[in-house]
Amino acid sequence: MILSPLLRHSLKRSRTFRLHLRNWSDITIGSSALTLHSLEATFPYVWLRDSCQSSPECIHPTTSQKLHKSSDIPPDIKPVKGGVHLSPDGIDVEWEDGHKSHFTTSFLERYSSPAKLTAFHREVVRQTWNNEIITKTRDLFVSYESLKTPTGLLAALTQLARYGLMFVNEVPYQKTSDETCELPTLAGLFGDIRTTFYGRLWDVMNVRDSKNVAYTNLDLGLHMDL
Repeated sequence: MILSPLLRHSLKRSRTFRLHLRNWSDITIGSSALTLHSLEATFPYVWLRDSCQSSPECIHPTTSQKLHKSSDIPPDIKPVKGGVHLSPDGIDVEWEDGHKSHFTTSFLERYSSPAKLTAFHREVVRQTWNNEIITKTRDLFVSYESLKTPTGLLAALTQLARYGLMFVNEVPYQKTSDETCELPTLAGLFGDIRTTFYGRLWDVMNVRDSKNVAYTNLDLGLHMDL
Protein backbone atom coordinates (compact mmCIF):
# COMPACT_ATOMS: atom_id res chain seq x y z
CA MET A 1 0.00 0.00 0.00
CA ILE A 2 1.34 3.43 -0.93
CA LEU A 3 0.64 6.16 1.63
CA SER A 4 0.35 9.83 0.75
CA PRO A 5 2.86 12.21 2.36
CA LEU A 6 0.06 13.77 4.43
CA LEU A 7 -1.08 10.39 5.76
CA ARG A 8 2.48 9.34 6.55
CA HIS A 9 2.96 12.61 8.45
CA SER A 10 -0.29 12.04 10.40
CA LEU A 11 0.72 8.48 11.34
CA LYS A 12 4.13 9.69 12.46
CA ARG A 13 2.55 12.36 14.67
CA SER A 14 0.15 9.73 16.07
CA ARG A 15 3.01 7.38 16.98
CA THR A 16 4.91 10.26 18.57
CA PHE A 17 1.83 11.24 20.59
CA ARG A 18 1.28 7.68 21.87
CA LEU A 19 4.94 7.41 22.85
CA HIS A 20 4.68 10.78 24.58
CA LEU A 21 1.68 9.66 26.66
CA ARG A 22 3.29 6.34 27.50
CA ASN A 23 6.42 8.05 28.81
CA TRP A 24 4.52 10.67 30.79
CA SER A 25 2.11 8.17 32.29
CA ASP A 26 4.94 6.76 34.40
CA ILE A 27 4.47 9.10 37.37
CA THR A 28 4.31 8.68 41.12
CA ILE A 29 1.93 10.87 43.14
CA GLY A 30 3.57 10.99 46.54
CA SER A 31 2.53 12.59 49.81
CA SER A 32 4.62 15.74 49.26
CA ALA A 33 5.96 15.55 45.69
CA LEU A 34 5.26 14.43 42.15
CA THR A 35 7.85 12.17 40.50
CA LEU A 36 8.16 11.95 36.72
CA HIS A 37 10.18 8.85 36.04
CA SER A 38 10.69 9.68 32.36
CA LEU A 39 12.61 12.79 33.47
CA GLU A 40 14.15 11.11 36.51
CA ALA A 41 12.97 14.13 38.48
CA THR A 42 10.88 14.82 41.57
CA PHE A 43 8.97 18.10 41.97
CA PRO A 44 7.79 19.09 45.48
CA TYR A 45 4.14 20.15 45.51
CA VAL A 46 4.90 23.45 47.24
CA TRP A 47 7.36 24.30 44.46
CA LEU A 48 4.91 23.33 41.73
CA ARG A 49 2.08 25.38 43.25
CA ASP A 50 4.40 28.37 43.71
CA SER A 51 5.66 28.00 40.12
CA CYS A 52 2.25 27.93 38.44
CA GLN A 53 2.55 29.62 35.04
CA SER A 54 -0.93 29.06 33.65
CA SER A 55 -3.16 31.42 35.64
CA PRO A 56 -3.49 35.23 35.49
CA GLU A 57 -3.81 35.03 39.28
CA CYS A 58 -0.21 33.82 39.43
CA ILE A 59 1.51 35.44 36.45
CA HIS A 60 0.84 38.89 34.99
CA PRO A 61 -0.36 38.41 31.40
CA THR A 62 1.94 41.03 29.86
CA THR A 63 4.94 41.30 32.17
CA SER A 64 5.09 37.55 32.99
CA GLN A 65 5.98 38.51 36.56
CA LYS A 66 4.83 36.53 39.58
CA LEU A 67 1.85 38.08 41.39
CA HIS A 68 2.00 36.23 44.71
CA LYS A 69 4.54 35.68 47.45
CA SER A 70 6.06 32.26 47.97
CA SER A 71 5.03 32.56 51.61
CA ASP A 72 1.39 32.67 50.45
CA ILE A 73 1.62 28.99 49.51
CA PRO A 74 0.94 26.56 52.41
CA PRO A 75 4.03 24.39 52.89
CA ASP A 76 1.82 21.27 53.05
CA ILE A 77 -0.11 22.06 49.84
CA LYS A 78 -0.95 19.04 47.69
CA PRO A 79 -3.35 18.06 44.92
CA VAL A 80 -6.86 16.91 45.70
CA LYS A 81 -7.44 13.17 45.41
CA GLY A 82 -7.48 12.32 41.71
CA GLY A 83 -6.36 15.87 40.91
CA VAL A 84 -3.35 15.01 38.73
CA HIS A 85 -4.16 14.42 35.05
CA LEU A 86 -2.07 13.92 31.94
CA SER A 87 -2.66 16.19 28.97
CA PRO A 88 -1.25 16.11 25.44
CA ASP A 89 1.41 18.69 26.30
CA GLY A 90 1.98 18.23 30.02
CA ILE A 91 0.24 17.73 33.35
CA ASP A 92 -2.84 19.34 34.90
CA VAL A 93 -3.06 19.66 38.68
CA GLU A 94 -6.06 20.63 40.82
CA TRP A 95 -4.92 21.81 44.26
CA GLU A 96 -6.53 21.61 47.68
CA ASP A 97 -6.88 25.41 47.75
CA GLY A 98 -9.09 25.24 44.65
CA HIS A 99 -6.43 26.53 42.26
CA LYS A 100 -5.79 24.73 38.97
CA SER A 101 -2.38 24.61 37.26
CA HIS A 102 -1.07 23.37 33.96
CA PHE A 103 2.62 22.48 33.61
CA THR A 104 3.89 22.00 30.08
CA THR A 105 6.32 19.28 29.10
CA SER A 106 8.97 21.85 28.21
CA PHE A 107 8.63 23.61 31.59
CA LEU A 108 9.02 20.39 33.57
CA GLU A 109 11.96 19.24 31.43
CA ARG A 110 13.66 22.60 31.92
CA TYR A 111 13.52 22.32 35.71
CA SER A 112 14.15 18.59 35.92
CA SER A 113 17.86 19.05 36.64
CA PRO A 114 20.36 21.83 37.38
CA ALA A 115 22.23 20.99 34.17
CA LYS A 116 19.14 21.48 31.98
CA LEU A 117 18.26 24.74 33.70
CA THR A 118 21.82 25.99 33.23
CA ALA A 119 21.67 25.10 29.54
CA PHE A 120 18.32 26.89 29.16
CA HIS A 121 19.73 30.09 30.67
CA ARG A 122 22.99 29.67 28.71
CA GLU A 123 24.93 30.18 31.89
CA VAL A 124 28.70 29.94 31.88
CA VAL A 125 29.70 26.87 33.86
CA ARG A 126 32.58 27.49 36.26
CA GLN A 127 35.58 25.28 35.71
CA THR A 128 38.40 24.44 38.06
CA TRP A 129 41.83 24.56 36.52
CA ASN A 130 45.52 23.93 36.97
CA ASN A 131 48.51 25.33 35.14
CA GLU A 132 48.10 22.97 32.19
CA ILE A 133 44.41 23.78 31.71
CA ILE A 134 44.57 27.55 32.17
CA THR A 135 47.50 28.05 29.79
CA LYS A 136 45.50 26.41 26.99
CA THR A 137 42.49 28.71 27.30
CA ARG A 138 42.03 30.90 24.27
CA ASP A 139 41.20 34.16 26.04
CA LEU A 140 43.58 34.05 28.99
CA PHE A 141 45.35 37.08 27.49
CA VAL A 142 43.28 39.77 25.77
CA SER A 143 44.18 43.17 24.41
CA TYR A 144 42.72 46.34 25.84
CA GLU A 145 41.52 47.38 22.39
CA SER A 146 39.58 44.14 21.95
CA LEU A 147 37.49 45.00 25.00
CA LYS A 148 36.06 47.96 23.11
CA THR A 149 34.20 45.59 20.76
CA PRO A 150 31.11 43.57 21.76
CA THR A 151 32.70 40.31 20.60
CA GLY A 152 35.94 40.94 22.46
CA LEU A 153 34.20 42.03 25.65
CA LEU A 154 31.92 38.97 25.57
CA ALA A 155 34.94 36.68 25.18
CA ALA A 156 36.67 38.35 28.12
CA LEU A 157 33.60 38.19 30.35
CA THR A 158 33.12 34.52 29.48
CA GLN A 159 36.75 33.74 30.29
CA LEU A 160 36.49 35.55 33.61
CA ALA A 161 33.18 33.91 34.54
CA ARG A 162 34.37 30.41 33.62
CA TYR A 163 37.91 30.43 35.01
CA GLY A 164 38.12 33.52 37.24
CA LEU A 165 41.42 34.59 35.69
CA MET A 166 42.30 36.82 32.75
CA PHE A 167 45.10 39.21 31.79
CA VAL A 168 44.60 42.44 29.85
CA ASN A 169 47.53 43.55 27.71
CA GLU A 170 48.42 46.94 26.26
CA VAL A 171 46.53 49.07 28.77
CA PRO A 172 47.69 52.70 28.32
CA TYR A 173 49.64 53.95 31.35
CA GLN A 174 50.79 57.43 30.29
CA LYS A 175 48.08 59.19 32.31
CA THR A 176 48.37 58.44 36.01
CA SER A 177 45.93 60.67 37.84
CA ASP A 178 42.76 59.14 39.28
CA GLU A 179 40.65 61.32 37.01
CA THR A 180 42.39 60.53 33.69
CA CYS A 181 43.99 57.09 34.01
CA GLU A 182 42.55 54.07 32.19
CA LEU A 183 41.94 52.04 35.34
CA PRO A 184 38.36 53.24 36.01
CA THR A 185 37.42 52.63 32.38
CA LEU A 186 38.90 49.15 32.43
CA ALA A 187 37.26 48.22 35.72
CA GLY A 188 33.94 49.68 34.58
CA LEU A 189 33.80 47.20 31.71
CA PHE A 190 33.47 44.34 34.19
CA GLY A 191 31.34 45.87 36.93
CA ASP A 192 30.49 48.92 39.00
CA ILE A 193 33.24 50.58 41.00
CA ARG A 194 32.23 50.83 44.65
CA THR A 195 33.67 53.65 46.68
CA THR A 196 35.02 52.53 50.07
CA PHE A 197 36.74 54.36 52.94
CA TYR A 198 39.95 53.86 50.94
CA GLY A 199 38.46 56.01 48.19
CA ARG A 200 37.23 55.21 44.69
CA LEU A 201 40.67 54.12 43.49
CA TRP A 202 43.66 52.77 45.38
CA ASP A 203 47.26 53.68 44.67
CA VAL A 204 49.74 50.94 45.55
CA MET A 205 52.92 52.51 46.97
CA ASN A 206 55.99 51.54 48.97
CA VAL A 207 55.97 53.17 52.41
CA ARG A 208 58.91 52.99 54.81
CA ASP A 209 58.20 51.09 58.06
CA SER A 210 54.85 49.97 56.68
CA LYS A 211 52.33 48.28 58.96
CA ASN A 212 50.71 46.42 56.06
CA VAL A 213 52.29 44.36 53.29
CA ALA A 214 50.16 46.27 50.78
CA TYR A 215 52.37 49.32 51.44
CA THR A 216 55.56 47.50 50.50
CA ASN A 217 57.24 46.56 47.25
CA LEU A 218 56.75 42.86 47.94
CA ASP A 219 54.91 40.76 45.38
CA LEU A 220 51.38 40.14 46.67
CA GLY A 221 50.62 37.46 44.06
CA LEU A 222 47.07 36.41 43.30
CA HIS A 223 44.84 37.36 46.22
CA MET A 224 41.42 38.68 47.18
CA ASP A 225 40.76 41.81 49.23
CA LEU A 226 37.85 41.26 51.63
